[in-house]
Amino acid sequence: MILFIRVINNYMSYIRYIKQTRPNTDTVFFSPVAEAVAKMDEYKTAGKIESYNLETISENQLNKEIKITFDTVYSFDEFMDEDIILNSAAARTSHCESNSISYSLEEEAE
Repeated sequence: MILFIRVINNYMSYIRYIKQTRPNTDTVFFSPVAEAVAKMDEYKTAGKIESYNLETISENQLNKEIKITFDTVYSFDEFMDEDIILNSAAARTSHCESNSISYSLEEEAE
């Protein structure tokens, strides 16, 4: 049954959300480095990323959401295997832990 669901999702847009909550506005949110953004642009040019938004900030300035929409789960999996993206994820974890920022990774298929 799980395999069947995964197969269906391969042909749907796949969205990754990275949500951060900081303790106060003096704490700097994590943002991807230029090389990671360049990799997103590369995937967007290739049609593997449909859109992305790196800077949705809440009204109270304590929450930030990054949203990346991939054309399929295959493109998402390929993207997540890129060295620069793996390094960015490690940097995010380190930054958030060092600055008491909580974060979550969420996905959905459209």
